[in-house]
Amino acid sequence: MRLRNLLLILATAAAAGVTALLIAGEALVARAAADRLEAATGRPWTVGGAGLSLEPLGVTLRDLATETDLGSAGRARLTIEAVRLGGTASGLLAGEVEEAELVRPALLWPAQWWRGAEAARGGSPPPARPPLPRRITVRDGSLALTEGERVVAALEALEATAEPRGDGHAVTVAGRGAGLQGTCDLTVAPALAAASPPGEAAPVAVAFTCRAPQLAGAPLTGTADAALAGPALSLSRLAGSLGPDRFGGSVVVDLAQKPFVRLDLGFDALSLAAPSGAGAVPDVAMLRLFDGRVRLRAGSLAVGQTRLGEADLDLRLTEGAVEATLAPAALQGGQVRGRLATTVPAAAGDVPRHALQLELTRARALPLLSGLAGFTLLDGTASASLDLRSMGRDLDGIRRGLSGKASLLVENGRLVGIDIPGVVQSMAAQVSSADTTSFDRLSLRFDLQDGRAATQELALAGPLVTAGGSGVVDLTAQRIAFRIEPRLTRAAARNLPRILDVSLPVLINGPWDAPQIQVDLAGLMGDGKLSRELGAVGGGLLGGRNGGGLGGLLDALMPADGGGRPGAPRGRPRP
Repeated sequence: MRLRNLLLILATAAAAGVTALLIAGEALVARAAADRLEAATGRPWTVGGAGLSLEPLGVTLRDLATETDLGSAGRARLTIEAVRLGGTASGLLAGEVEEAELVRPALLWPAQWWRGAEAARGGSPPPARPPLPRRITVRDGSLALTEGERVVAALEALEATAEPRGDGHAVTVAGRGAGLQGTCDLTVAPALAAASPPGEAAPVAVAFTCRAPQLAGAPLTGTADAALAGPALSLSRLAGSLGPDRFGGSVVVDLAQKPFVRLDLGFDALSLAAPSGAGAVPDVAMLRLFDGRVRLRAGSLAVGQTRLGEADLDLRLTEGAVEATLAPAALQGGQVRGRLATTVPAAAGDVPRHALQLELTRARALPLLSGLAGFTLLDGTASASLDLRSMGRDLDGIRRGLSGKASLLVENGRLVGIDIPGVVQSMAAQVSSADTTSFDRLSLRFDLQDGRAATQELALAGPLVTAGGSGVVDLTAQRIAFRIEPRLTRAAARNLPRILDVSLPVLINGPWDAPQIQVDLAGLMGDGKLSRELGAVGGGLLGGRNGGGLGGLLDALMPADGGGRPGAPRGRPRP
């Protein structure tokens, strides 16, 4: 018994000693890891704990954190729930890692980081970088750009891997942000271009494939030579495709102060999907974090069913103000030019403001209006001018808030689905979709307020009919309500009874892609015009001032005083 008790005591002491050794070893590993990270990054780290495993051989660091003071811009903070390092025993002891996995890294970075960049740089040279692991994996990461306590923009659910491939690396990144989700696959290898100048990093060849289904149904693929010269990253010899549309150009990103992005792209042809009717505009708050200029040229540009020829778009971004200018471009046999300005909100409660100026000259109206809005009532040669303003975060909100002025002139055209001269001539209210009204000129001037365009200045002139009118176009509900008062020209009314030579109101109401058209007989009777005409005709038939008509004939046959010529003999009365 005594020997057995002694063995139990020794076993217990040994277990306690091993446990203490492991605990002390984990503490040593945690402190060593913090020192290595500080030496590699130049900033202090805290490591909450560490663990060792023999199969597979590796080290796990837990609860890592570091901060960087960026002066007036604020403080940057990185936390990592766990880092798993794998490799050989000798390599791990020497600080060389074969594989590294980062679990839930979260980076909070001041959105205006460049304002305090000098405080972060200091005067000491950057620390020497240790060799990178052969394979790096990121699980469930996040990045948030902040202004004080407010998150300006964020990327979430970040997943990434980087591993050797040939003489370079393959990188896959996926995540979501601003309501959008996307993935990118990249390969990076030494470029075949000439050697870089002294002091600059050697260029590398980059091939990429990116997918963002909510922005574009087709993937974005391409290749470029990437080079880093100080704080400026450039992509030269950029070539690729967006679905079937091929492009070429260059990109420069300058990080010396506030990031500045210069993008120059040329497409042979570019086709984009039309925005959905009620679709939300992607969150553009991140646009306040950099300035830039984009030059986009395309041999043809299609947005939905609307196609422009030789489009040249210049987009400038300065301090959250976006201005896009479209140089004169061919559109449906005519020409269009325009300018769109948008301000990006500086505070979370602010709403983006928009302003649009557009001029259209001598374009074909029917294919243009049907492609843009499904409006098939009007054809001809159209010229238009728009000066509109609005506020809103989605397309419905922007339409509801539209205000400003607009004018439309259509020449040598026709109203499709209504024959106004035929309606006046036949007094019919039913027409077919094959009916048309030809005209020489149609002009309208609109005042817009709260998404409704109202006009009191509709004027139409044609070979058979002239007309004036008024009405409202509801841009939100996509409905129209017009009252047109046409009058036949002398040529059209020459052979009509006088009763029909009046202004016969026509009502056009309903969805603008399928409006109902009818004659406003109630309105015509109510304003007294038709009543006066009927009275005039009735007076002529039944009396008349000069004793003519049917009344005069009856007076001659049966004079009131019994005089006059005797009547013809009466026949037998009818049963």
